Amino acid sequence: MIMKKLFLIVLSVWFVSCKEDDAKAVNSINESKYLDLNGTKQFVMIRGENDQNPVLLHLHGGPGVSEIGGLRKYNKDLEKNFTVIYWDQRNAGKSYTENFPAAEIKVQKYVEDVNQLAKYLKDRLKVNKIFLVGHSWGSQLGMLAVQKYPQHFSAFVGTGQQVAAYEGELQSYRYTLAKAKEFKVDSLIQQLQFIGEPKSGDFSTMYPFPEAFSLQKYILLELNRKIYNGFPIEKLFANFQESDEYTAKEKENYLNGANFANEHIIKDPDYNNFDLRKQVPEVKIPVFFIAGKFDFVNPTPLAKEYFDLLKAPKKEFISFEKSGHDPAWEEPERYHSELNRIYKLIK
Repeated sequence: MIMKKLFLIVLSVWFVSCKEDDAKAVNSINESKYLDLNGTKQFVMIRGENDQNPVLLHLHGGPGVSEIGGLRKYNKDLEKNFTVIYWDQRNAGKSYTENFPAAEIKVQKYVEDVNQLAKYLKDRLKVNKIFLVGHSWGSQLGMLAVQKYPQHFSAFVGTGQQVAAYEGELQSYRYTLAKAKEFKVDSLIQQLQFIGEPKSGDFSTMYPFPEAFSLQKYILLELNRKIYNGFPIEKLFANFQESDEYTAKEKENYLNGANFANEHIIKDPDYNNFDLRKQVPEVKIPVFFIAGKFDFVNPTPLAKEYFDLLKAPKKEFISFEKSGHDPAWEEPERYHSELNRIYKLIK
């Protein structure tokens, strides 16, 4: 009799569990498609365990640097509480096409892409507002988008916040040189002294030769190995090279898309000499900055300065003590916890 009751209890628990799993499966969403955004074909993937969850749209960095691989490797748990939108911006990642017009790589075209995508998502997913998150270049794009189209968004979260072309690069260079001297790496000191400090916020002329900008960032990432237990450059490459999210052909073209965007965005006057302190001093929605303590790709002290100046109905500066430029991948569990907490604050 006891065994019979025990069997019935186990059976009922199993049945309830199956019903819950079935319910999750019924409500889950998994869509991948190409949309015509602002006259260009762009890849969008929608993933979530429950299509009734709030919608989170991620704006990747670069421009031109698709982050689907890294996000689904380190941040897939976000799909439990959000319907996550993975978007490869114009001519980046899975949106790459040969012979893409260089004239289409313009800041304002990216901003309008965000507007058109937000309209599509609101209609497709039957929501009034979207929770917007931007990383690096995506954080600059995000601030421009919420300034121009605040009606689409419940809040904005910037990580690796990009602020100002000249001041950001100057702080990054000086920090990198100081660390090279601190660790007595003569070869890196010589390379940095050879390229010299940036002269302006015009990316085509700030250094004496075009490759100097990338060289300075590469040296910084190499020094980060000595500064803290961070996210080395080989992990950044692994995000797309080892990811199942891209086909072999897409992996081949990944850097082509990134290089193309970076080569041509610096010809746009709206990108050169940008300074969000002047361009976006105020927004109408809540803003949260998640800043890595060791981020000098886009220097955290400058992000804090901008945060202090920024006017918003609600704002919060959140420091990640074990991160550099990539808090989402360096401290993923805390990153997920913070996004969940932030959304509860603003919903």
